[in-house]
Amino acid sequence: METKSNFTLKLNYYVYFSVLFCFVFSSLKGQDIRKSDSLLLILKQKETSKKERIQLLNKLAHHHPKNDTALFILKEALQLSKEIKNAVLEAKSWEEIVYVEKRLGNNINSLNAAFKALTIYENLSLKKEQGASYAQIAAHYTTEKEYTTAIFYLEKAKAIYSHSKDRFKEVLTLLNLGELYRLSENLEKSETIFLEILVFNKDEKEIKAYALGNLGMVYNTKNKLDLAIKNLTKAIKILTALGDTYASSIYLIELGNVYEKQKKTALTEQKFTEAFELAKVYNFKEQIRDFSKQLATFYKKEKQFKKAFAYQELFQKYQDSLVNKKNIQKIEQIKSKYIVDKKETEISLLNTINNNQKKTVIGLILGSFILLILSYLLYVGNKKTKRANELLIIQKNIISKKEQEKAILLKELNHRTKNNLQMISSLLNLQSDKLTGHPAKEAILSGKHRVDALSLVHRKLYQDGVDSKIKIKEYIEELVLDLFYGYNVNFSPKLIIDDVSVTIDTAVPLALIINELIINALKYAYIDIKKPELEIIINKKKDNYISIDIKDNGVGFNQKTHKKQHSFGLKLLNSLIQQLNGSIQQVVTSGTHWKIEIQTT
Repeated sequence: METKSNFTLKLNYYVYFSVLFCFVFSSLKGQDIRKSDSLLLILKQKETSKKERIQLLNKLAHHHPKNDTALFILKEALQLSKEIKNAVLEAKSWEEIVYVEKRLGNNINSLNAAFKALTIYENLSLKKEQGASYAQIAAHYTTEKEYTTAIFYLEKAKAIYSHSKDRFKEVLTLLNLGELYRLSENLEKSETIFLEILVFNKDEKEIKAYALGNLGMVYNTKNKLDLAIKNLTKAIKILTALGDTYASSIYLIELGNVYEKQKKTALTEQKFTEAFELAKVYNFKEQIRDFSKQLATFYKKEKQFKKAFAYQELFQKYQDSLVNKKNIQKIEQIKSKYIVDKKETEISLLNTINNNQKKTVIGLILGSFILLILSYLLYVGNKKTKRANELLIIQKNIISKKEQEKAILLKELNHRTKNNLQMISSLLNLQSDKLTGHPAKEAILSGKHRVDALSLVHRKLYQDGVDSKIKIKEYIEELVLDLFYGYNVNFSPKLIIDDVSVTIDTAVPLALIINELIINALKYAYIDIKKPELEIIINKKKDNYISIDIKDNGVGFNQKTHKKQHSFGLKLLNSLIQQLNGSIQQVVTSGTHWKIEIQTT
């Protein structure tokens, strides 16, 4: 971007944001590292009076690249100003603090500094300096969108410059007032001020361009669209010739808004695009964000959704970037406050030591004596603590050893229980083989499957460890598939099971419930069914409950018939459901559908 005068940069900033950084009264701060280093060298090598040191400190803070250091420097300047009772230099330091706190984003601190400078200038009856402070205060209230208060203070500044016949500063103040009246929707007052500027200003092209541009904005708001186009076009032409791309982009987007009101789609698109391209070339990030949003809205209205989406994506990208920038600024505020507070604490400590050396020596002696006593007490306390810790470690080791022994015993218990159950299962299996064709065989096989279900629980516990729970999904899948294999079934079940773990107190009755219902289905449900199906769904619910759905497409379940034939199985099923604080119901379908809810803890 081409080099601009301080004046132009200040006005550019004013145009889009209406933020009055008192651009009339002092130049914006460039981060001039060489100037800062030069001033530091003078402060270190040259013997200076306190007054000269204050002036050098103010300049150094003005040019210093680090805001936290600049703030620390200015606080030293303030302290020295109070020591030599130089109110003017103190006010100048407060004015510099206004800018530093503003850059840090500490708006309240910046405003307080401006009022302190103003109070000093009022007490000294320094009118021009009061005008500068009024403008600084107006800038704060403009940033906060408190336009009425901002206008009040800027009118005060205008009165001072009008009385002092400082026409240049008066005109710039009028520019700000015109924009504030426009923002506060007092369009008649705003129009009058901008027209007055155009009448009396003959020399400064920048001022004329900004007056024309902002007057164009006023006319756009008042729907005097032809006048708006005329003034905005003139402003853009002048600013383009001056190389002021920033302000040109703002007025171009406004001109596009006017054409949009006139429903001149081609011209609207042209001006919006020109503004966007200018912002993009010169990397005006906030303008790229805002213009992208405007283009996205425009293309959406025109049903050009591909372009609308592209600009919306660009808007979001820059929006996120600027939000991150604000977050970094907040972090810098916190960091700066920490550094300044830390340095102030160090200075305060050094001053206390210098002014109270005798008291410090006595304090050190007393402190040493107290330290010896505390050291002794600490030694005794540590010795007792060490002894207590040793006893605690011994007890902890004993408890840990007992826990390990308990774990081993429980694991061995599960292992032996599993082996015993498997032995019982084998015995029942042998017994059933000898009872081929006998009615008792069916009852013995049912008992065997129940024992197998219990054995599977203890096998899972033995594999997973004593303290772990049983995972329902793995357990139920293995149980059901074993039953399918045992009954030589030629189709596969459909299993939909949530990943839930339960304790052995829940796993054992749950295993027997599912065992009973699956065996019942495999034995009786699929007589003359060509395509048998079985579906098991287990879902985890709130409040430590799980729901179980077991559905088949078989011949259906006759409650009265089954009660007669299988009274033990039904009694066992109902008993197990009650044990788990659950419920069971049969849903009427073409097959059999059992719906069960049980409590897991």
